[in-house]
Amino acid sequence: MKVAIVTAGGSGMGAAAARRLAEDGHKIAVLSSSGRGKALAEELDGIGVTGSNQSNADLKKLVDEVMEAWGRVDVLVNSAGHGPRDQILKITDEQWH
Repeated sequence: MKVAIVTAGGSGMGAAAARRLAEDGHKIAVLSSSGRGKALAEELDGIGVTGSNQSNADLKKLVDEVMEAWGRVDVLVNSAGHGPRDQILKITDEQWH
């Protein structure tokens, strides 16, 4: 069993990635601010959290639920369409959010 987390997974490329990973046999966890990710996760027999990828508390809730249910994370799809513009190794948490 492999486990995938998809952020911004309520629609578009994130939802498509979640569906494809589920088809390929992954357990799926989806984070979405719209609530559509939670509905998609239920459809895929996974875990859904309504929240923001800009909130450390929401991200922690998602990861905590995944670890409690499945004990591992194998894949992360960060499909959010925004972010800071700088070298990735220089970005602080504050800049990222």
